Amino acid sequence: MNKDTTRKMKQLKISIHSLEKNYLRMQIKDDPHTIYNLLRILALEEEGVTLAGYARDRTFEDSLMFQIRTEGDIDPKDALIRATRKISEIAKQFKKAFQEEYS
Repeated sequence: MNKDTTRKMKQLKISIHSLEKNYLRMQIKDDPHTIYNLLRILALEEEGVTLAGYARDRTFEDSLMFQIRTEGDIDPKDALIRATRKISEIAKQFKKAFQEEYS
């Protein structure tokens, strides 16, 4: 890729605002929100997740609030980690398919 067209990714800044047995709410700064819709969808596919969503935080520029609620003994942190692993796997599959088609 050309050096001029390569976009350096910003370092994410995450602040946990609320952490309970079945609820997690965090603020995420310095990242576009597009990936969080995918994270929301994949988190909702996890067993025991009853709510997953995000909204732009109007009090801070370039940040959003992401929340996840679970039921029973399902830890929201674990459900979120499983959902992020799915994103990684989807990206790997896409990269492989794209490279096979165009290399």
